[in-house]
Amino acid sequence: MKASVFIDKAVNDIVYIPIYQVKYKRKYKEFAIATIQQTIDAIVDKQVSLSRFGDGEFKWIHMIEQNSYEKESPELSKRLLEVMNTKDPRVQVGLPQAFRDPTVLTAKKYWEREMGKYGKQWTSDPDPNKQYLNTSVTRPYMDLIDKSVADYVFAKFKGYLKHKTVLMIEGSATKFGENNDLLSQAKRVVRLTCPDRNAFESYATIFSTAVQKMKTEGIDLVLVALGPTATILTYDLARSTTQQVLDVGHMDIEYSWYLNGDTKRVPVAGKAVNEVE
Repeated sequence: MKASVFIDKAVNDIVYIPIYQVKYKRKYKEFAIATIQQTIDAIVDKQVSLSRFGDGEFKWIHMIEQNSYEKESPELSKRLLEVMNTKDPRVQVGLPQAFRDPTVLTAKKYWEREMGKYGKQWTSDPDPNKQYLNTSVTRPYMDLIDKSVADYVFAKFKGYLKHKTVLMIEGSATKFGENNDLLSQAKRVVRLTCPDRNAFESYATIFSTAVQKMKTEGIDLVLVALGPTATILTYDLARSTTQQVLDVGHMDIEYSWYLNGDTKRVPVAGKAVNEVE
């Protein structure tokens, strides 16, 4: 990494972390966010559907350039905001663990810097009167200081798949659950492979194909790993069908790191890891 990048990060830390501490910390804590354990319990015990918001989704809402795998657009922004503050009981929404308490995260400085830098926008988006679940249910390992949370989440998730026919909606390079046993207890896994970049541009086709497969393949549970498109697709499918739908994001990559005992983000053979160069 270039020296100028380190300097920029250091300057941003000096500027924005104090802004978070003084100006926005209390505002973030106003949001009611469940723990990670409570979130996996709700998924398994109450069969809730879940759409997740991380820092990327907040940046897509405000059309902040990320040089990522999804283009910013007014329509993407509009749909993400619609999902975030839905009052439809058929789908629950997850917000970042950092909003609840960044001190349990290994990337505490990163989150406090970002929450300070974008505090005005990010604290204006969610509803302080709404109960949210925890986005980090799909990131229970690498980001957490207490790695034992991952034991609980992965064991409960894997057991929940037993005897279920699962529809896995993913990007072409995701390969969720391949080369590990994360989906091994499922009765059957049906895959819907989507564009690996700018999937939202193909949203109508993805949605209609997913609905068709849910009707014809005897699907019990839908898992979606497709960036911000997954956040919206989970919401639309959960409201349009009777099956449970989960936005599972990076869960498969987290599980691979967990199995290997990795202590930093590293490539995973045969799979796209957007956080690793």
